[in-house]
Amino acid sequence: MRRPVIFENERNQCFGCGPTNASGLRLCFTETDDGVEVEYSVPPHLQGATGIVHGGIQATLLDETLCMTAYAKAGTPVFTGELTVRYLRPVPTATPLRVHGRIVESKSKGWIIEGAITLADSGEELTRARGRFFAQTPR
Repeated sequence: MRRPVIFENERNQCFGCGPTNASGLRLCFTETDDGVEVEYSVPPHLQGATGIVHGGIQATLLDETLCMTAYAKAGTPVFTGELTVRYLRPVPTATPLRVHGRIVESKSKGWIIEGAITLADSGEELTRARGRFFAQTPR
């Protein structure tokens, strides 16, 4: 299965997935059988060291993907309670990347979700993350 995942909120100004945030990443997610993925090439202006994606942007890509995984698979918006990121290899800018997430455990108050940033062409894992996510409650 492959289908687009869109966070249904007309005021969505999210830095990661907000379609109308002119300064944002404007990520477009796809639901898969296992979870969610997004393909993205990080522009050079988001580098840390020359030609390397800033670590905070890597964490943002993973956080957005893991949150969207819960939205697609559990049907609810979530917030991040904890996110652990392991930087394995430098992530190049201006290079097609694939970021994916999958739920590994459901808990009474949320989900444990894991994911990774890989090179789109080879699948080489560059960065991985694991986090705990909680359902948002209406205000």
